[in-house]
Amino acid sequence: MALFEFITVMISVILALAAAQLLLGLAPLLQTRHEVRLSGTHAAWVGSVFLITFLHWWSLWDFRDLDWTFPMFALSLVGPALLFFAATLINPRDTSSDPIDLAEHFRDVRRPFLIVILLAMVFLTVDGPLFGTEPPVNRLRFAQAGVIGMTGLGIASASDRVQVVVAFLTLALAVLAATSRLLPGTVL
Repeated sequence: MALFEFITVMISVILALAAAQLLLGLAPLLQTRHEVRLSGTHAAWVGSVFLITFLHWWSLWDFRDLDWTFPMFALSLVGPALLFFAATLINPRDTSSDPIDLAEHFRDVRRPFLIVILLAMVFLTVDGPLFGTEPPVNRLRFAQAGVIGMTGLGIASASDRVQVVVAFLTLALAVLAATSRLLPGTVL
């Protein structure tokens, strides 16, 4: 096993746990006998975190030729760990209340969730340029900067309308980022 494979196993496990956490958080909402009040904001953020998680896994191929050190490995774990934490926050843990209001849950976790997303995006944005695998400015970086800006706006505003716009713009930016990485190891 090459060093790259050895290192990416750990990163991949954390990213897989983040994706699993999102799905495990949604399953009880479908299984409950309680009323579930859906939320576009919640749905957009779940979609965004899910897509960002897989985009980061896809981007790991850029790191295949690096001369890895432990500090690089440790730094590369921060973003995935924060995505896992965000995935844990976004879905309600207690599905015994009636009704389960996803908009209310998002209001309750908005600030910590968005702070975690902001920190994750900062780490996911700087790792490529810091490790020398990506130029500091490219199409992907604009989408990442947009997500960071939108997340900052979401942290600053408690308005439900602003949160809906932030969530859907973030999802759109994540989709834009996906179009910049159609093949592993390339940024269009």
